[in-house]
Formats: sequence, C-alpha cells, structure tokens
Amino acid sequence: MNEPERRKISLAGLGLIGAGAVLGLALAGPGTNQDEAAAQGPGASAPAEPPKPPPVDS
Repeated sequence: MNEPERRKISLAGLGLIGAGAVLGLALAGPGTNQDEAAAQGPGASAPAEPPKPPPVDS
C-alpha cells in the first residue's frame, strides 16, 4: 500500500492561521461594558436647529 504524501507547511502560514483564530475568538466573545454616552452613535443627539421648510413659489 502506498504511503500518503506529506506536505510541508510554512511557519508563516501557521502564523496566519493562528492570527485568524485569535481574531475570530476576539470578535465572537462578549462585548465590554461602556458608558451610556460613549455607546451612543453620532446620530443619537437631536439636531441644533430643525430644518427649514422649502420656499413656496407663487
């Protein structure tokens, strides 16, 4: 019976696989608690002035 061929794996390839695994675990983990003000997005606050209506043509 023939023995299966073994491929060499570079250390750079293993490093990339390891980095991808660490990144995947970091993204899959629970988020950290933040202040409520820091958690709000830029659109969470009210605008300074309401928009003006368009001029009416007569």
